[in-house]
Amino acid sequence: MTDERQPPVLGLPAPGLVWRKRKEEWVATWQARTDRAEKGYKPKYIALWKGVEPTEAEAIDISTRCQHQQYDMLTWKRELPPAEKPAPASYDGTLHSLIHCYRTDVDSPYQKNRYGTRRWRNNVLRRIIAKYGDTPLSEIKARVLLAWHKEYSDDGRMAASGSALIGQLRALFSFGATLLEDPDCERLCGALSRMRFAGAKPRSVSVTADYAIAIRTKAREHFGWYSLALGQALQFDCTLRQKDVVGELVPLSEPGVSAVLMLGQKWLRGITWQEIDENLILRHITSKKQKPVVIDLKLAAMVLEEFQIMIGDEPLIVVDDVTKKVTVSRHLLPASGPLVINDVTGLPWTANEYRRKWRLVANAAGVPKEVQNMDSRSGAISEAIQAGAPIEFVRHAATHSDVSQTADYDRTQAESTAKVMKMRIEARNKPKPGND
Repeated sequence: MTDERQPPVLGLPAPGLVWRKRKEEWVATWQARTDRAEKGYKPKYIALWKGVEPTEAEAIDISTRCQHQQYDMLTWKRELPPAEKPAPASYDGTLHSLIHCYRTDVDSPYQKNRYGTRRWRNNVLRRIIAKYGDTPLSEIKARVLLAWHKEYSDDGRMAASGSALIGQLRALFSFGATLLEDPDCERLCGALSRMRFAGAKPRSVSVTADYAIAIRTKAREHFGWYSLALGQALQFDCTLRQKDVVGELVPLSEPGVSAVLMLGQKWLRGITWQEIDENLILRHITSKKQKPVVIDLKLAAMVLEEFQIMIGDEPLIVVDDVTKKVTVSRHLLPASGPLVINDVTGLPWTANEYRRKWRLVANAAGVPKEVQNMDSRSGAISEAIQAGAPIEFVRHAATHSDVSQTADYDRTQAESTAKVMKMRIEARNKPKPGND
């Protein structure tokens, strides 16, 4: 019998599923995303099931219908990547054959990309093949590249798409010049190095500490999504990317060992409880650059608050008033498994579902729509710089290779500039020695 206070636990992926209590029964409904419904997508709701506890067959039916409807909604009015043309048998001087070699050569940089990156690249490459694949490289000149960028970016209105095209062409021509030793690729590498293209404008918003607190509170108290509150705390306090917090699902054939299997895939790269030692020191290998990070969670106030809410009244950390000795009751926290799991399914979040639920919470918390989950990292970096932390220290905390990367994430540059200008004026107006 289901706990009357809690909806049934499906144990299967069911994007868009909403449970509603009706007297002594629960009603399962698929619900369209608000932004799609506002643009005209129908149906907005689909009743799926009602009762006390779904049987295994009914749970599978609910999950299947939710996934089918979610796919229909997400692909509504969207141009899907074109079907790919048959690849040439070998390199024949065309752009399509270069792409084929780039993706199949065992020494190609493409082979070192993670699954998610390869999947994203493949979407871009399919479009390039459909539009320009038959073009011989000998016919591609600087003006052709400019025309392609203009068309692909819709004359600059889709700057991110234009940047994706040029970035992928740079990778292709670099591969061809280096490993295929193709003179046309060498020529095009040189041309692109001298050309400049308008890119997407850098983001200027961030998740502030106030936003992070509001999101965590609303996630717990209004939605009952304690895991999302913990995820937000980890992202903001520890300067972590979403993928490090919730992990990702990859095919079983991909490298890496995982104890979590779901949807015919395996879960990798997310933080696990095993990575937190007896002193609450987190040691994790980052998902993007595979860099080790060591984070003392005793200094992560938001994370500690979520941990304490998780375990209840017994204190996680006790500080002796006399000796100032810190005692950590690590055993009160789980010993193993993913740190952030879906509160309904008990399994890791999928990236899309986590972002969707985060947006619902952020809207309810009054966070502007232009502020996204990925802006948590820039908010953490901005807060650190504004607090006076040396930018080199912030660079290490963010696992950036270069200080310029860290500066790109800083959303307080206008304030910093104003502070520098005031300091210059104050210094300029100071009395000079001997000018009494």
